Amino acid sequence: MKVINKSDMPFWNHVSELRSRLIKCLLSVIILSCIAYVISDFIIQILAQPKISHMNKINLQVLKITSMFMIKIYISMVVGFMLSMPIMLYQIWRFVSPAIEQKINLSIIIMFMMSTVFFMFGSYFAYTMIVPLSITFFTSLSSTYIPVDYNITLENYMTYVIWIIFVGGLVFQLPIISIIFRKLGVINHKTLANNRRYAILIIFIISALLTPPDPFSQILFVIPLIILYEISILIIRMIK
Repeated sequence: MKVINKSDMPFWNHVSELRSRLIKCLLSVIILSCIAYVISDFIIQILAQPKISHMNKINLQVLKITSMFMIKIYISMVVGFMLSMPIMLYQIWRFVSPAIEQKINLSIIIMFMMSTVFFMFGSYFAYTMIVPLSITFFTSLSSTYIPVDYNITLENYMTYVIWIIFVGGLVFQLPIISIIFRKLGVINHKTLANNRRYAILIIFIISALLTPPDPFSQILFVIPLIILYEISILIIRMIK
């Protein structure tokens, strides 16, 4: 039986396959977002109660009648997108990999399952370390001349916390992304090792752009990223 190489497929077949992959990604986000909406109150409670000593200074409030509904929709979509990351990465892999076979490779499934573990670990790290440190830093700033009350809208607070958590989960995908590029033949362990100094510089720049402006949060993101970079080198060294 002749196996069809994806590189020999007509252009419109590629377009059709891309559309199919995008639809699957969209459906996964919609389904998981609906599930997240059911437990949105629980998610809001967790995000609004981090272990921060200065949290008693913050008065969370809403300014519009529709605010709570829009917050729940926003949180549900973000959580649905986060939970869909492994599925979307898998669909991207199936589309861009020229040598992939029709049957599902067990190692590929394990790899994308591990992406969920890395994402959850990164999100947890950001929630327990970056969020408390950054909020404590900002709320500790006050004026010696006038009293300052931190009356923050719930939308603003949730957007800030979710962004930090999302960035934390995203940066912890570095080993998975490295494996994908290795399997596509784009990089190898020597490429990463020889360009370590440039990678560290890029890590500092990315951390400065994606994290709050306080230096402590940036350093807390830089350290695990450098460790993950070294782990990526070890992992792809073992990949044949």
